[in-house]
Amino acid sequence: MSFKIISKKLIIIIPIIFLVIALARVTVNYFENKASVEEFISQQAKLVDSLYLTHRDYYQDLYLRDIIHLDEKTLLGLPAYSAVEISKNFSQNNKLHIEMQTVSDKARNPKNQADEYELRAIEYFRNNPNEDEYFEREDEFYQYATPLKIEQKCLSCHGEKSKAPKFISEIYDKAYNHKLGEIRGILSVKVPTKHVEKIINKQFFGSLLYDLLLIIVISIIAFYFIKYFSNLQRELEEELEDRTKELKNSLSFLESYKDAIDSNLIVSKTDLDGNISYINENFCEISGYTPKEIIGQNHNVLRDKTLSEAIQKRLWRATIRKGTWSGRLKNIKKDGSFYWVDATIAPITDAKGKIKEYISIRHDVTELVEQKNELKLLANTDPLTKLGNRNALKEESAKAKNLSLILANIDSFSQINDFYGHELGDEVLVEFAKKLRELCEANQNLKIYRVSGDEFAILARDMKAHSVVQKAQDIVKFIDSHIYEVQGETIELSATLSISFEEKDNLHVTADMALKIARREAKDLIVYDKSMSLDDEYENNMLWTKRIKDAIKNDRIILYFQSIVDNNTLKTNKYESLIRLVDEHGNVITPYFFLEIAKKAKLYKQLTKIVVQKSFENFRENDFDFSINLSIDDILDKEISEYILEMLAIYNISDRVIFEIVESESIENFYEIQKFIKNVKLLGCRIAIDDFGTGYSNFEYLMRLEADFIKIDGTIIKEIVHNKNSEIITKVIIDFAKRMNIEIIAEYVENEKVFKKVKELGIENSQGYYFSEPKPTLM
Repeated sequence: MSFKIISKKLIIIIPIIFLVIALARVTVNYFENKASVEEFISQQAKLVDSLYLTHRDYYQDLYLRDIIHLDEKTLLGLPAYSAVEISKNFSQNNKLHIEMQTVSDKARNPKNQADEYELRAIEYFRNNPNEDEYFEREDEFYQYATPLKIEQKCLSCHGEKSKAPKFISEIYDKAYNHKLGEIRGILSVKVPTKHVEKIINKQFFGSLLYDLLLIIVISIIAFYFIKYFSNLQRELEEELEDRTKELKNSLSFLESYKDAIDSNLIVSKTDLDGNISYINENFCEISGYTPKEIIGQNHNVLRDKTLSEAIQKRLWRATIRKGTWSGRLKNIKKDGSFYWVDATIAPITDAKGKIKEYISIRHDVTELVEQKNELKLLANTDPLTKLGNRNALKEESAKAKNLSLILANIDSFSQINDFYGHELGDEVLVEFAKKLRELCEANQNLKIYRVSGDEFAILARDMKAHSVVQKAQDIVKFIDSHIYEVQGETIELSATLSISFEEKDNLHVTADMALKIARREAKDLIVYDKSMSLDDEYENNMLWTKRIKDAIKNDRIILYFQSIVDNNTLKTNKYESLIRLVDEHGNVITPYFFLEIAKKAKLYKQLTKIVVQKSFENFRENDFDFSINLSIDDILDKEISEYILEMLAIYNISDRVIFEIVESESIENFYEIQKFIKNVKLLGCRIAIDDFGTGYSNFEYLMRLEADFIKIDGTIIKEIVHNKNSEIITKVIIDFAKRMNIEIIAEYVENEKVFKKVKELGIENSQGYYFSEPKPTLM
């Protein structure tokens, strides 16, 4: 008899398949790298462009504001001169040999005269005034350019020659009489193709070498397996042959059951009293018993003690009645461990039909059962924290009695992901879960689960209510006092907890309801009671929807204004427009009570339009700058964005308008956001980022959103006097903002100590009750 464990051809085919896949992958990688060249070059060019324009604008402002006085010595610092030297030094010192230069077709300095490729770019921008980028591949380099348009400040030197500074009008004859918005020239960035191609070739050959090494290793492993399985097959064939001979010798004794016996089955016989009279070798191998030890013993020695009486009765009832019983059983080995079998037990009768003995034929399914259990474990386990998941909580709740449930939700956890990244956030979750487990592991009646991203559940069994509440309070205290050290960062967490002692069918729902209320009311811990039913909340939502509609109809949506003060002069230089609702009794209501409901009721868009129109109307006759809050949804809403542009055109006060972006989630559609910002900035408006330090507090966003102001979140400013972490975060924001020439506004300046601290740190503006609460009129 011969058989094959595995085909040699199959083992040989595997490395061949890997070779084909590797070649395909290398080919695809090569063309993908080729395709990504322009994207890579474009990004490098944009970065160089951005950095250089920032430098250029900064030094222009120094001259225009007379911080650097223009004379014969300082003249060389003007971009017309300095750009040439900066470009030369930069081109020599960067690895890609990127060249960048501000050039013009009417350059004052001959070194700034545009070449033929740059002239094409200048002509492109003149023919396409709405375009802000030019990107073309030439024979030996890529040409990238952005237009340099005449702005108001440019007219100081590029307007009428007679009005230009002395040291410019006396030296230069060109580049005068430009108009606002004209193309003055371009910022030219040239990226040589040969250096980028070196990078691509290096990546390609590295990938090729890796794949070749992988094929060699796989081939060696394949040939090893061929040899190994050949030897194994020979050994198994010899063993199979020996066992076959042994079975043939036993066939005469077991002739009446020959169709039931197989070398892969576990066979035993018992007498009418259940005493074992025969076992086969497989029985010995799996059970650990020798024939001498087991024959004569009652078959119950193998029975798992947890086997229910009901199953035992059905088993013996079937066999006594000359029937056959089939099912899955757990048997005990000699060493006390267990194994699973699919068993068939049947009576053996004599010629008269009288039962003489019983035969049990079993098949070892231990591996199958273990795999099934392992899959179940995976299905019920959170892969990150290794705690039970929501499914495990549901199953445990269904089986157990006398339950109570604690829910713990980490406050503002999305901010940690946004600020530090999801990798660090995952580590924080693992550490948080570990600490929860340590807090609860001493009590066997408590079991912890991770039921969603930043939400954990603690299921309590057979515990008194006061003990559960005490445990929840201990958890709150621990979370508030514990500091997490992760990847060199110091993280402090807070959490909101809720407890439910309701019936288990409503346990999770009611705990979740209490958690929502606790978060809304900013409480650390709430125990659910029936007064918290969401029916009242739904009724409240309907009532507020009616109130909002009535207020819109009767012009009772009004504005309050809060001053923003210059920290050096203590004078009000800006105001923030804030929405209020006046109810039918004349009470003034803050947006906390109605704004979220307005969103659900699809009334939010109308409120935004009212705020925009009334803000413009209130500031049209004065000289104050003023800010209007806009969410990301406002900006992405075509109707709202068009309405804003329409109002800007009607009122013609764009240079005093500041739009505060208040969305706290990550921004997905940057293209549309940047398009809106570009449109309003062309009209003279400015952009502020509200609540910075939370939500999308990403410094890259500031650059991409072209922010003019940062409003540091009030939760940071309130703690700045006595919380070192708040001070550190604020210093980082200030340092970055000053480098980017962005003004800072500190929110929630509530008292003199906070004001002195923010002023000491170099923050330019303050807003808060220390100066003025929001008021219905301008001061």
